[in-house]
Amino acid sequence: MPHLLGDPVIRLLVVVYLLLVFKMAAVGSYTSVLRLRRKVFATPEDYALQGLARRSTVDEDIERVRRAHRNDLENILPFFVVGFLFVLTGPSYTAAAVYLIGYLVARTLHSIFYIASLQPYRTIAFTAGGLLTLAMLVQTLVAVARAG
Repeated sequence: MPHLLGDPVIRLLVVVYLLLVFKMAAVGSYTSVLRLRRKVFATPEDYALQGLARRSTVDEDIERVRRAHRNDLENILPFFVVGFLFVLTGPSYTAAAVYLIGYLVARTLHSIFYIASLQPYRTIAFTAGGLLTLAMLVQTLVAVARAG
């Protein structure tokens, strides 16, 4: 693998993927932090562990963070596949940087805007990430079709 990391496009892909995984882990962890602070847990055994009676309280802030995390899972995981296949087509560093860094920025902003309830910015960030993924997908399909 060290020889693969000599390719700047591969190295960029790895850095962006790791940062996206870190971001997803941070959003997921933020859910846990809110649960502990507010003592609103997901399961009866979590209440029992804390020595608390189970409550049927729904905390809207916790649910919002959970939705942001689920949205990450629904969108970033497909991006991982598309990004990997895109890099296999041998794109220029500039094209890879626009798509990969652009997606990283869009998804990071999307999470921030989602958790902070900021519309229309959340939708703009979501759309930007989706369009970048779609553009990579189309460029990859075209490259594969031309190679055959």
